[in-house]
Amino acid sequence: MKISLLIAALTIIPLLISAQGNIDKKLDSLKIIKNNLQIQIRNLQVDLQSVNKQITELEAQKASIPSNTITAKVTSGGAVLRDSPSSMGNTVCNIPGGQSINVFREQSNLYFKVTYNGKTGYVNYSTIEQNNEIDDYLSGKTPVIKSTSTTTVIRKVDETDPKYQKLLKLYGKDTAVRIMNNELWNGMSPGMVLESKGKPASKQSSNDASGSLEIWNYSDVTIQFKNGEVFNITKK
Repeated sequence: MKISLLIAALTIIPLLISAQGNIDKKLDSLKIIKNNLQIQIRNLQVDLQSVNKQITELEAQKASIPSNTITAKVTSGGAVLRDSPSSMGNTVCNIPGGQSINVFREQSNLYFKVTYNGKTGYVNYSTIEQNNEIDDYLSGKTPVIKSTSTTTVIRKVDETDPKYQKLLKLYGKDTAVRIMNNELWNGMSPGMVLESKGKPASKQSSNDASGSLEIWNYSDVTIQFKNGEVFNITKK
């Protein structure tokens, strides 16, 4: 009987030792898994904080963008942000090619009011990448907003007139309508003036340190150009 009990004890002890060893291995494995999960959680918490920060910054940027603007990009050659809608305007900053800008539905002489990196100014339409919303605005499919004027000007035009159709394609609706109404304004090109006023009675041209100068004389007005744009209109 004693021998049987001894044999049984000797048989059970290795089994118990083996079972304990298996438990220890499983515990070690689970502890490693737990440690790895804790590291992943800490990393995810850092990533989550970074994402939340980016969301907050983007929401702030979105809130600062005026609701009446169009998101566009400048052409690969870049653009010049000026303080007035003319090539004679002072340079606010240079915008590198491909940068995003917010374009207001406001334009004068084909210069659009825009915001870039917190700065507001004007860029030439030719330096803005093709944009359907802007093209729709120029073609008259969206309302015309002219913030620079406090006076309502009523202009009439025959939209079937071939001349109007030509000007519409060249300059857009707003400029075409103004030319058809024989208006003159600073920033016009010589071609625009010819369409609006016709050929001058006489011309004078010269050059100085600031560039080329030209004077067109009409019976009722004298128009001065600097570097290809009207900068002074004097009525007689």
